[in-house]
Amino acid sequence: MTPAAALAFLLASPAINPVVVVATVVAFPGQPMMAVARFGASLVVAVLAGWVWLRFGRAEWLRIPSRAAGGGSKWASFYTAMRHDFLHAGGFLVVGGAAAATMNVVVPRSWLESVAAVPVLSVLALALLAVILSICSEADAFVAASLTAFSPTAKLAFLVVGPMVDLKLIALQAGTFGRRFAARFIPLTFVLAVIVSLAVGEVLL
Repeated sequence: MTPAAALAFLLASPAINPVVVVATVVAFPGQPMMAVARFGASLVVAVLAGWVWLRFGRAEWLRIPSRAAGGGSKWASFYTAMRHDFLHAGGFLVVGGAAAATMNVVVPRSWLESVAAVPVLSVLALALLAVILSICSEADAFVAASLTAFSPTAKLAFLVVGPMVDLKLIALQAGTFGRRFAARFIPLTFVLAVIVSLAVGEVLL
């Protein structure tokens, strides 16, 4: 599998699955197009990001994680790989989670209400809020539904950006694939997610 295909999978898997679709339908009763828009926009962003990386990405930007092959049984190799991934990823998730929790307390609710009336600004605001809050994709639809002051398109941006770009993922991707990768791939994903959300929101919502 090429790195571009793997990166598309990395972006798609948190949001394009039955659990998230059902959660979105439940969170937005009577608004099934929100789930359709989320699924479609997330799929488009993941594919576009993969294509862009395939066309313009360079091998030296991406640090491929590797480990020495184990010489024992399959179960021993499985345990070694699981322990390595858990300890390696866990540290970055803790750092990202701590940053997300701090920002969740710092961002004032009055700031959100003041930008909700400006269409483009509200989309950018909720996209940035999704990055900061770092809510899991199974629960973010209920948070988005509670943001009643914002437009459906802004809520869609929140739902599309969050599973692909948040503080935990930024820390994890930088630690796993290197800072050179994160400095390029994360802004690319964020910009694509906002643009596609605006386009899909205008068409479907």
